[in-house]
Amino acid sequence: MNHDALVAVARAVFEAAGGSPIDPDYVLPADIPLELSGEAVRARLCVFTDNRGAEMAMRPDLTLPVAQREAARLEGGALPKTYTYAARAFRLPAAADDPFEFTQVGLERFGYGADPGADAELFALVHRAVEACGVQPKAIVTGDLAIFPAFIDALCLPVVTTDLLKRAFRQEGGVRAVLDEAARPLDADVLKALDAAEPEAALGDILAARDMPLVGARSLAEIVEGLRARRAAIEAGGLPDGARAALLALRDVDCPLTQAPETLNALAKARGLTGADAALDAFAARVGKIMALVPGARRTAEFRAGFGRRFTYYDGFVFEVLAEGLSPSQPVAAGGRYDGLISGLSSGRVAATGIGGVVRPDRMIRVRRAGA
Repeated sequence: MNHDALVAVARAVFEAAGGSPIDPDYVLPADIPLELSGEAVRARLCVFTDNRGAEMAMRPDLTLPVAQREAARLEGGALPKTYTYAARAFRLPAAADDPFEFTQVGLERFGYGADPGADAELFALVHRAVEACGVQPKAIVTGDLAIFPAFIDALCLPVVTTDLLKRAFRQEGGVRAVLDEAARPLDADVLKALDAAEPEAALGDILAARDMPLVGARSLAEIVEGLRARRAAIEAGGLPDGARAALLALRDVDCPLTQAPETLNALAKARGLTGADAALDAFAARVGKIMALVPGARRTAEFRAGFGRRFTYYDGFVFEVLAEGLSPSQPVAAGGRYDGLISGLSSGRVAATGIGGVVRPDRMIRVRRAGA
């Protein structure tokens, strides 16, 4: 099958699941993807200034512009809706052989409450679309972005420490960097910069003097915010050894998906974290439904506790489908749940949930050619 045939096959799977075709905007205000994408993706955004001086971005994926359209619709109190699309997205390549412009064929379901069954059904649809295109998954990497916050909340730490850890989970370097630095006080010049009239400029001067360039896509404002959170956490008493050990143990969970519920429950029980029970029960229910719908996932699917930070609008179940001949950074399909995305995009703060998944025909062509 060529590119167009793969697009047609994948889209047919999603349309059969009730998806209404949509052609979302190519360009959106840059603050939307800048705020809602993780650092690894933000560094790859195609940003420009329009004739009014406003900063705009080419859509880095299709979820954001579809959700932006949906936010306006939901302000009128509309019922849940499912969309499908086959459209181009634009990102600076993650690998030398990746294109700048590529097609995503996907399904987005908005307005449906968080439900393990809905997550499993979406996962099964994406898996079915990949197989319909003649590609057999080599591995499926899954995560659940609700687990880590549930463990943190169950530790009953001060609010400033809780907020710092949850923010760290979304950043490059992640929780390990925060845990390593938790007991180390901030340098005197950094503390002085945080209290300066213009803290970003003061911190920039310190970085320049130390010959430390900005890395990734984190701005000085975000660094200042993170340092202030770290200072507040230190002043609140830092991180107890027991909490540190529990979070390090959680961070290192990497196992077959079928074993993940038992592994996570055993870890929570060993640490006395009964407050995480609801999140763990929902996780176990989802795993059971996935295995019932996609029996082959028993062989291919794994769970990683730290997986899923690239797009920060995801806050629940996430997954990527990997295939032979491509690197782990080049999945042929991916998806996840975003319980707060519409609220973040809508001026009316509309509360809605969603889940979506996409396949990449350009990558599947390469897999098929390699296997021919």
